[in-house]
Amino acid sequence: MTEKQTYYVSISGKRVEPEPSINDQLTVTATQAEISELQQLLDQIQRDDEKTQFRAPIPYKSADNDKATDKFNEDIIKVYEAVYALGTAETRDHIRQMNILNKLHDSDYDYPGYER
Repeated sequence: MTEKQTYYVSISGKRVEPEPSINDQLTVTATQAEISELQQLLDQIQRDDEKTQFRAPIPYKSADNDKATDKFNEDIIKVYEAVYALGTAETRDHIRQMNILNKLHDSDYDYPGYER
């Protein structure tokens, strides 16, 4: 069994660090494999973000029906789901207060890390 360690996740910085820094970070406890998976999700939102930035300066193009924006939104939710599942009690409380994970409100959702 692989030992879990404490890591600090900066979603805006799209990175996981072994030591806390001055940036806003969420604390998780995870194995190295779990952190690798989380970093892959963060890398994906970085790629999504790069795609959406090309549309941003076009004033007549709405983001309402933009596939790149939809993909970014879906992937950022995946990141928050992963951080919630690995997060400390304080991290989970913070994410609950953000009210961005609808799955936390669905009592029929039965996955580890999500409350009933």
